[in-house]
Amino acid sequence: MRTGAPRRTPPAARRTTAPEPVHVRHQDALDSDLPLARLKAHALSAVGAVVPVTMAWCFEVDRRRQPGRALVVRTGGAGLRPPGPAVRDPFAAANVEPRGATVLALKDLDPADTESLRRRLAEARIADRADVYLRNAGTIVAQLALVRSFELGVFSRQNLTALRRLQPLLEHAFACAIAPAEASAHDALVKSGLSPREAEVAEMVGRGSTNAEIARSLHIGEATVKTHLTHVFTKLGVRTRTQLALLLGRTTFR
Repeated sequence: MRTGAPRRTPPAARRTTAPEPVHVRHQDALDSDLPLARLKAHALSAVGAVVPVTMAWCFEVDRRRQPGRALVVRTGGAGLRPPGPAVRDPFAAANVEPRGATVLALKDLDPADTESLRRRLAEARIADRADVYLRNAGTIVAQLALVRSFELGVFSRQNLTALRRLQPLLEHAFACAIAPAEASAHDALVKSGLSPREAEVAEMVGRGSTNAEIARSLHIGEATVKTHLTHVFTKLGVRTRTQLALLLGRTTFR
């Protein structure tokens, strides 16, 4: 019998699970002296301001598409825990990058291919999961995993739309953290669905400007500013100026 070279495991089937997550207090991460810890904490803050989650973790992805150690933020579900390791994780960057997805939820995956995953999530008391992917030059460099307990329920279509609108802002923030001169906040806002004028109003709110100051600067009426701001809130999925400032001001992680 002829023997050939040993069969290699296809890349998509390799084990692509993250190392043991680092559980820290959210405020401690926000106050950390480590820029990457602050970056991850602020990203999780931004997501939590837009879409309620029970637990979320953020981690970098290296050039081999392998996940790094994760920062975990828990807002509920005392018995909830990240799911155990899997031989093939459909949420892993190595499997998602070719698809070009920015946000991937359980409902986007073929049920026939995720039976074991759904079983593991149920054992971990997780009702649903959705991941946000941040790219640099087309390559995934960071990932946010968001889960909800059975008490909170599955992610709605509106939740996922809000995450897809938020993704360019988080991606911009990560790009700024790596190379501050590379990215434009205005471009990221327009990419999120805002008109150029709405993006200008949003940027000024992020810098702390009042409606009157914005009106004077843009030579428009305060009523028009309020209309633009209403559209900004709706498109970005936020409800207050504070939440908008969190996305636009603190997402620079400085």
